[in-house]
Amino acid sequence: MTYSIIILLCWLVLLLVAQRQFFHIALLGFPGVVMHELMHLLVGLLLLAKPVKFNLVPQRAGNQWQFGSVSFTGLTILNAAPVAYAPLLLLWLAWLAFHLWLLPLTLAHHYLKALLAGYLIACAAFYSLPSTTDMKIGGISTLFWAVIAGLGWWFWFGPHQALFQGI
Repeated sequence: MTYSIIILLCWLVLLLVAQRQFFHIALLGFPGVVMHELMHLLVGLLLLAKPVKFNLVPQRAGNQWQFGSVSFTGLTILNAAPVAYAPLLLLWLAWLAFHLWLLPLTLAHHYLKALLAGYLIACAAFYSLPSTTDMKIGGISTLFWAVIAGLGWWFWFGPHQALFQGI
């Protein structure tokens, strides 16, 4: 397990260092960009957000670079938050891949394969965070779902439940 963690941490540090240079992160982080945008696309398809454009070519957006994007025509208050925060699912996938792929490779002393697995897992973890654009798109929808969750909690566990416990 120690070698697995070392491999993963080395790749994460390398991605963090490469982030300072456009060319390096564009090349090194490309699998992560693909995974990030695919999560938006898949969840968008699943929730009927009607994806219309999928782009993996880096483009200049003001002072920054945009490494990929997915455009939708059917975003609503119901599906915008799940579509915007879909890349967070990559954390779960990275955890799963670490335990089911990287650990067995290192335990079997297949270190070259483990380096590749560690790289892909690190890319998934590194690019799992939603961008600021993702957060803006999912903002109102997130507030809507937070209110729904709060009301659900209140109806399920709220103080009025004490009235019914004696019945």
